[in-house]
Amino acid sequence: MTNPRTPLSASIRIRAGFSRSINLVRDQDSVELLRTYVPTSRAIAALEQLIGALTPGSVGRALALIGPYGAGKSAFGLFAGALLSAPSGQPHQSAIATLQRFAPALAQRVRDALDHTAGMLRVQINGIPDSLARQVLLALGTAAAQAALEPALVERIRTNARPGVRMDLVLQLVAQVQSAWSHAGGTGVLIEIDELGKFLEYEAVNPQHREVHLLQVLAEQAGAAGPVPLVLLVMLHQAFEHYSNRLGKSLRDEWKKVQGRFAAIAFLEPAEQTLRVAAASFACEGELSTEVASELFETAAELAEQTALPGGIDLARATDLFQACYPLHPVTLLILPILCQRVAQNERTLFSYLGSTEPFGLRRRLDELAMGDWIDPWELYDYFVLNQAGGFADPLTYRRWVEVITALERYDGDTSGGSSDPGARLLKTIGLFNLIGAQRGLKASGALLRLLFGETLDAHLTALKAASIIHFRGYAQEYRVWAGSDFDLHGALAQAAAEQAGKPLADTLNALMPLAPLVARRVSIDTGTLRRFEPVFVSQERWPPKTQEAELPLWIYLAEPAEHPDLTKAQARAVVAVCRFSERLLEVVSEWMALQDLPKRHAALQQDPVAQREHQAWLANAETEALSAMRSLLEAPEALIWYFGGERRAIHDRRDLQRALSQWVAEHCFPKAPRIRNELINREKPSAAANTGRNRLLAAMLKTPEREGLGIAKAPAEKSLYLSLLHASGLHRAGAHGHWDFFSPPPADPCALRPVWQVIGDTLGSGGEQQVSLPTLYQRLQAPPFGVRLGVLPILVVTYLLANRREVALYQEGAFCETLTIEQAELLCRRPALFALERFTLVGLRGDLFQRYLGSIVGNLRDDATLLDIVRPLVRFAGALPDIATTALA
Repeated sequence: MTNPRTPLSASIRIRAGFSRSINLVRDQDSVELLRTYVPTSRAIAALEQLIGALTPGSVGRALALIGPYGAGKSAFGLFAGALLSAPSGQPHQSAIATLQRFAPALAQRVRDALDHTAGMLRVQINGIPDSLARQVLLALGTAAAQAALEPALVERIRTNARPGVRMDLVLQLVAQVQSAWSHAGGTGVLIEIDELGKFLEYEAVNPQHREVHLLQVLAEQAGAAGPVPLVLLVMLHQAFEHYSNRLGKSLRDEWKKVQGRFAAIAFLEPAEQTLRVAAASFACEGELSTEVASELFETAAELAEQTALPGGIDLARATDLFQACYPLHPVTLLILPILCQRVAQNERTLFSYLGSTEPFGLRRRLDELAMGDWIDPWELYDYFVLNQAGGFADPLTYRRWVEVITALERYDGDTSGGSSDPGARLLKTIGLFNLIGAQRGLKASGALLRLLFGETLDAHLTALKAASIIHFRGYAQEYRVWAGSDFDLHGALAQAAAEQAGKPLADTLNALMPLAPLVARRVSIDTGTLRRFEPVFVSQERWPPKTQEAELPLWIYLAEPAEHPDLTKAQARAVVAVCRFSERLLEVVSEWMALQDLPKRHAALQQDPVAQREHQAWLANAETEALSAMRSLLEAPEALIWYFGGERRAIHDRRDLQRALSQWVAEHCFPKAPRIRNELINREKPSAAANTGRNRLLAAMLKTPEREGLGIAKAPAEKSLYLSLLHASGLHRAGAHGHWDFFSPPPADPCALRPVWQVIGDTLGSGGEQQVSLPTLYQRLQAPPFGVRLGVLPILVVTYLLANRREVALYQEGAFCETLTIEQAELLCRRPALFALERFTLVGLRGDLFQRYLGSIVGNLRDDATLLDIVRPLVRFAGALPDIATTALA
């Protein structure tokens, strides 16, 4: 065991790889960094996606790693590049050995992919405010030279490394390097761009080069098939579009398209992973003393009891982490990564603290402490005040920090850095808890503070409260620093919440509309028609709900104890979810609404800045809790009792609910829905572009029905509409004699349109019975069991009319239309109420009369002649008569 008087630095040190930032180019061969890298679960998931890009036929080879400053993106890029480099090299061997410890199966996949090859050629670029094309070619030339590729190729690359170089030339040079590396035994080319945002910021200021499109063409080349793939990995702090605020709308839209070429990977580790990385930075020799180990276990047990441990960490795992990170007190360790997120740059700030020799930095403290000593949270406050005071991540954090500083200034004691005043230490500790915000049970509660200050806690708390420096928030069960206020926020809130609780909860929730529609994903994908359930809150006072416009209602019934809704009064398509914990929901929602209403009720609140800050904090916390409680209704559906069509169905999780909703829609609500896979037009209110495409498609249907593809060239919007609605369904196809025309759905019916075709025919009747207005027809097709969207209906109706033009007539405002013109088709889309359809057939007595009396007028009738074959020439004949003839007839 270590001598108690021996400094901890003799047995505990911080590994060097965790103490500085990563530079891709400078550190690409750093064995120490690769050996000490800790592949977290997020990093391993990203590696799996990156390594999957090497699979033959893979197209997802353009990846964008997006995460906040200091989240470890550069370290990941360095490790990934070394992992995919030449297997014979030391960087690869160090990286594969590290990966073997954490993900053996993934390490084997890498070995298999690189077996008997020279690995991937690493082209690594650090982000700077400069031309992206120039930096890409400079890095490409450096990589080609290091790989001993043809000197002429290297010279050609370097010669063209300049701003404004043609993008096709850049692609040619990249392709030539791919080919040359393939002949050298390589498996591919990996281009890594760290801090891409700096290039994007430069491009936003200098958009004339349009170099952002280089990313697009490189991503497209990465998706191309070939024996030596190109893999593109970029790392940035936020999405592309956030760098384009200075640009015009058209350029911003172009940037969005570029981003769409990349598979985005969110890179932000949960607290459990960050703690694991922090533990890996400690190198300890020997064992902890029995007293320290015992105290660590007891503290871990109390933290678990208070639910202060991060999610995913049990007591055993927490004990191991705390032991690995000694002399950091367990509470200090839990606060540290959250504090580093609030102040400055996440893991980068964390490792700066761990490796710091500045005052109160960990490495310096290891020289000053002995076994049995602890680093308590107040030391974090002193370290960050001295060394990181200007790096606040957001305004709210800054305001909270200022409140702590103000409270310390009002404290009558020694508050200097390193002060031994227990009141100052307690105040700094409470201030840190306030700064990070309540994280489950990790807050300034009496239980956690007692772990740090023992039996003397109560006396110090009493003194600070008496001086009006801290106060206890009963509803949150935590202490907060208090800058002084005359407004009784607690009393005002209690009164307003009591009044709010008397209002019907269902009405309040429906006014808030907290729940987004729930999409039945599987059936929406299968049919191409978005089916979504609209959540509506109901209660006994509002049961049954009034008829609603929602196509698929989802009623969340807020039940009292032992209460059950009468399901016989529910709509046939409605899904009912009974909630039996509405009391908690009422509590959090009432508090939230009451806090929103307080500024309107109390003018004094608006005159008290301190109370206003406290009110805003309470309001934000109440809003978070209320929204969390409301969203949990659908995020944890197993807590509700579900009824479909009055029958109870067991729902075990969200996936189970999705299956049930899709099955309910497919089998009970819209079993005869057609399959129309076109998001552009298959909706109730198509966009202006979709309407334009539909009008052009209708025009082509009327002008060139005899041509394959209706003669639509290239790929405009109307082409996609044609392919998905008319071609895929077989409504427009070549007939028995090879002539293209419109027909009824074929027997195979690939788009399930025969039921729709049948109901149109049934609605029109057998012939000559009545005119059927288009709104009447639309209403029937939109209703169950079909559910056809309004955007599609004009195309289907016109197709039906053209396929049955010998027996179905079109009327506009009651007047017969000999032919459907393009202008009428466009008007039909806008104002369907002006139009009607009617079926005519020549059978029975009607056929005999036409044969006897109209044969001499029209001429000999064919055996398959229809009424419209007779009426149309008569209409044309009457239309050609001179005005005097029509006047005489009148």
